[in-house]
Amino acid sequence: MPRSPLTLAILVLFATTVPRTGTSAQSFTSVEVAAIDRLCRATAAHPPSPLAIEIATTATREHQGFGGHAIDRDGRMLRFGAVESEAFRDEAAGRGVPWRQVLRFWETLGPIDGSPLQLRRFPGLSENANAGGPGNTVPLADLLDRLKRANLPAPEREALEQAAIRSAIVDVPWSAAFVSHVVLTAGAARARFSAAIAHVDYVGEAARRSRDEAAGQPSVAFYRACDPRRTPMRPGDLLCMHRHATSEIDALQLAGGAFAGLTAALARGERPVWNLHCDIVTGQDPRARTATIIGGNVLQSVTRRDLRTNRRGALARVRSAPACLDKAEPGPLCRPESAPWFVLLQTTDDAAP
Repeated sequence: MPRSPLTLAILVLFATTVPRTGTSAQSFTSVEVAAIDRLCRATAAHPPSPLAIEIATTATREHQGFGGHAIDRDGRMLRFGAVESEAFRDEAAGRGVPWRQVLRFWETLGPIDGSPLQLRRFPGLSENANAGGPGNTVPLADLLDRLKRANLPAPEREALEQAAIRSAIVDVPWSAAFVSHVVLTAGAARARFSAAIAHVDYVGEAARRSRDEAAGQPSVAFYRACDPRRTPMRPGDLLCMHRHATSEIDALQLAGGAFAGLTAALARGERPVWNLHCDIVTGQDPRARTATIIGGNVLQSVTRRDLRTNRRGALARVRSAPACLDKAEPGPLCRPESAPWFVLLQTTDDAAP
């Protein structure tokens, strides 16, 4: 999960329009919500398309190849797997070096020269553990270019280059790069999916599709924005949450709830929330009322986890138990369904006849 000092600095670049605290954000109208709900439920009643299935299959394959974590629907760690900074290759299990796998996700979006990968430098920290200050950033591409031009033996240069890449992988959130990599690798066209370094880009694209469809207008976007508490999940869908404090969301005075309010704002190009996270739905177990999701940069790994669903297959209501160990607000680990999931991105292609 994003948690480094770079997170705020990078993601704030995408926060272009933020409603003022204490003002009411214009939500979808009840008519628009009803129209979107009808579309979402009608589509959910059909099997997912071959492309949606391939997205789920690709995410599962990436999780297995990474050797990532597995968490059950009560937040219990079933397997602690590889993490982003590790350099161990498990060839017997068909797994590569974890940090190199993360770099592969970034490479799907484009060359390193144009990526946001960077390292944070804290002046004096190597010699003094108490050195203060926020530090500063060094673009990874610039550092690698300097290393290539340095008069160093090839093995030393390569070791330093790999160390720099590993540091950047740790410092920069990569969950959106993971989703983009999976969706594009599965075969989605860039013209239909806004692959990006920030989840908010493709969530906004899906929100615009829902708004346009509610008005009777066509859209080519692959994903549609749906209410996760009302729409059954299918393989290939994306389940998305925000990472903003409850007080920030309450200050927006969202009419109609988080889905209607936040999604409408994103459709207009506003960004009342910009720090988001999305996981890929890879399976549903109706009998156990459980959905399986896979996400990147979750506990610094590619992580598979389960969520409770209701009898229709939509995200279940928050349970009163089990209690979190610290007896604080219900958190996404002890009660995963309690995380601020506010939108489901639903695949829109029809299944093959």
